[in-house]
Amino acid sequence: MQSYKIEMKESALPVLLTKSILYNLIRCVGNHRRLESRIEAEALVEIPYIKYLLDVFRSNPEFFTAFHIPAEVCLDAEVLYRLFTDQFQMLTMDGEKCFEQVKMLKQDSRIKYCFKCSIHFYRVCNSDSKALNLSSFT
Repeated sequence: MQSYKIEMKESALPVLLTKSILYNLIRCVGNHRRLESRIEAEALVEIPYIKYLLDVFRSNPEFFTAFHIPAEVCLDAEVLYRLFTDQFQMLTMDGEKCFEQVKMLKQDSRIKYCFKCSIHFYRVCNSDSKALNLSSFT
């Protein structure tokens, strides 16, 4: 059986993505019949995790510096969802980018991600998602 390793491009930033988030993402991409998909942020990232991250950031000012968040920015869930956008964009599968483009949209109070998948990642999510190796994520 073929195995495909999912990783993040090298980054000095702490990785916020978890296996759970990636499983949700793979499932959602696999359910879409197009390379481009819009996915509710809450379908990927559980609210308790967002609350946990907000607590971590607020109690550890060094995270603001690590993620290049200006001190005057009011830290809220939207800021974290933007950080996830950047990290989704850094995902690779066997060294090739998983997404050609990742955007975050805010509609009313809802956050959605717009993903434009690479053809290879899309095909694996649709046909052989169990072959995706997420061992580099906790």
